[in-house]
Amino acid sequence: MSNRIDWRFLLGEFVVIVLGVLIALWVDQLREARVNADLEVEYLESLIADLDADLAQFDEAEEWMRRSEDAAATVLGLYEGAPPSGSPAELVAAVETAGWQMTPSITRNTIDDLRSTGNLRLIRDAGVRRAIADYYTNVENALGPLAAMQERIWDHYDARVGNVLRPGERLAVLQGPGSFAQGITSDALEAAEPPDQEGLVRALQSFPELEVGAAEVLYQNVANRGIVDEMRTAATQLRGVLDQWLAAHR
Repeated sequence: MSNRIDWRFLLGEFVVIVLGVLIALWVDQLREARVNADLEVEYLESLIADLDADLAQFDEAEEWMRRSEDAAATVLGLYEGAPPSGSPAELVAAVETAGWQMTPSITRNTIDDLRSTGNLRLIRDAGVRRAIADYYTNVENALGPLAAMQERIWDHYDARVGNVLRPGERLAVLQGPGSFAQGITSDALEAAEPPDQEGLVRALQSFPELEVGAAEVLYQNVANRGIVDEMRTAATQLRGVLDQWLAAHR
């Protein structure tokens, strides 16, 4: 009986085992690459949905600012002796709402997930990754000054409205146009009937500090709308980048 080792047979088996392992690893890599590619598309689609929500927020914030500007212009007109337009209730509403502001909120679900899980690496295109990072960095940096300016509006205007309007009148505005005195039953509140136009003008003229606040609203809102427009432009540009990438890789 021969004790010779058949090295060719062993070498053949070794090669077969190595090839099997390599093929298994290759298949796993293909499977992982396919899963990662699917995740990449899901993340980018989710980012687009977040950007659409951001764009809606920017539009709503700008709408608030324009209403605030219109109301502030009405207040300034009353100070300047312009013939009042609108009903007493509408004029009271203008005085109350001139300082109202809205800071847009950014939908961060997807970007927070990408950052916390390290899955930002799944986005293979360096240009797309950079565009995403630039958008969220720039928007986050812009929201700070925007909130500060809106806080300034609040300090210069809203904090002084109580010197012109009575609590019941202010509360009635919160209940919506045309609803003066509706639901106001507390004896602690003054009557919610709006003053006549002459009475409102007298109240304004006796407190000129509110005129300064209304002028500040107009000034600051111009800057605020500029910030919101820049954020809208950034969101639109990033959305275009993501749409273009998805169209090329789906």
